[in-house]
Amino acid sequence: MATALAGQAKVQLAKIWGDNMVLQQNAQVVFRGTAAPQKTVEVTTSWDHATYECRSDRSGNFTVTVPTASAGGPYDITFTDGETLTLHNVLLGEVWFCSGQSNMEMPVKGFRGQPTANCLEHIANADPATPVRLFTVEHAWSTTEQTNSVKGQWSEQNPETVANFSAVAYFFGERLQRTLNVPVGLINCSWSMSNIQAWMAESSIKRFPSIQLPNKKQTHFDWEAGTPTLLYNAMVNPWQGFPVRGVIWYQGEANTPAPGQYSALFGEMTRQWRELFNNPDMPFYYVQLAPFHSLLPEEDWPGLRQAQLDILNTVPNVGMATTGDCGDEKFIHTPHKVKIGQRLAYLALQNTYGRKGFNAQGPIYSSCKLDGDSVLVDFSGAADGLTPEIQLVDGFELVNSQGRVVPAKAEIVRGTSTVKVWAEGVKAPTEVRYCYKDFYKGQLANNFGVPASPFRAKVGDSKAAKR
Repeated sequence: MATALAGQAKVQLAKIWGDNMVLQQNAQVVFRGTAAPQKTVEVTTSWDHATYECRSDRSGNFTVTVPTASAGGPYDITFTDGETLTLHNVLLGEVWFCSGQSNMEMPVKGFRGQPTANCLEHIANADPATPVRLFTVEHAWSTTEQTNSVKGQWSEQNPETVANFSAVAYFFGERLQRTLNVPVGLINCSWSMSNIQAWMAESSIKRFPSIQLPNKKQTHFDWEAGTPTLLYNAMVNPWQGFPVRGVIWYQGEANTPAPGQYSALFGEMTRQWRELFNNPDMPFYYVQLAPFHSLLPEEDWPGLRQAQLDILNTVPNVGMATTGDCGDEKFIHTPHKVKIGQRLAYLALQNTYGRKGFNAQGPIYSSCKLDGDSVLVDFSGAADGLTPEIQLVDGFELVNSQGRVVPAKAEIVRGTSTVKVWAEGVKAPTEVRYCYKDFYKGQLANNFGVPASPFRAKVGDSKAAKR
């Protein structure tokens, strides 16, 4: 591409840049593009009326770093190497990268026959004057890392663009914009049925010897979205130099047949993406799989949820949106995308933007111990209380000394963040479980209505969630 464009005088930019975009406020933006070979390229920004210079190389390639200001706009950015290219209607604000598989890809209008609950209000009232800007990355794959393969464009929100944009991403951004009152840019980079390995760089996959890398010369794959590195190479790597505040992630269904390695894969992916975006503390907020009757072996779906829970203990600066009240027995694509997107936003508002007065993280298993033949289970994320009090709480099970799983009774120890669990006839239980099934809608929540995470734990085990 660089050679072909070098004969043209007018500056050409990588496709991630365009009219109507949002740039991260108070950040260093690295623009990449081509111009006439060995020419001075000047970049002028209307937010500070400053000019920044660089020089193209022999092939016409250039990079130039431009600092942004605090939130505002609209602005223009002008590039010239003798001829001028101007980007119009640019805003400065908060930018979030939104990735995953079909539950992230599912649009606000829903999939055919699988609606998004309460979507009509949000679609019909989408106003271009509200500074939420949207970019959907078109599906693409590659066996090698690409720098300018992204197809798509930035757009203002309106009923049509909102209807076709990622529901979880839009409801996340809509809530952020209303609360922060700054422009918000959302990049939807998702692909249905993708596993986590497809979103990881080759350098990351090499840390897992059991995972086979694809043949770089191969031109056809039966499952592109399930082949290591292919989506990262074509859809993520080209965003290098485009600063973002953080990532929201809704993925895991495609990894349920082999949940054992998921938390380690996730940790490595976050490390490498933070390196790509030059943001070592970049927050990752992810969605725990919702209840769904999967028809997979009994341990697979709850096992993946357990792996997602373990991430809170092993990966820094993450948060998990719990979804125990959001599932659908028949449909893997839960309709409750408004609730899920907003839960992700509340995590970001609390942990990234420092808003106080609420707890966005649902109750998380902390430790348990025997109390006679009962088990006392302690939770973090419930400083203001657990609900429902003064009644039995559904969803708990105990494992007896013979290894049999037994339905249990449970109740909240009033005034505490502890649940007492017991089962008639079970002496000295060895394990406690909560909603550890593919489909079970639990009751336990914190005082703000955020549901507890499912879990399983050996009695006496203590794994305080990393906060």
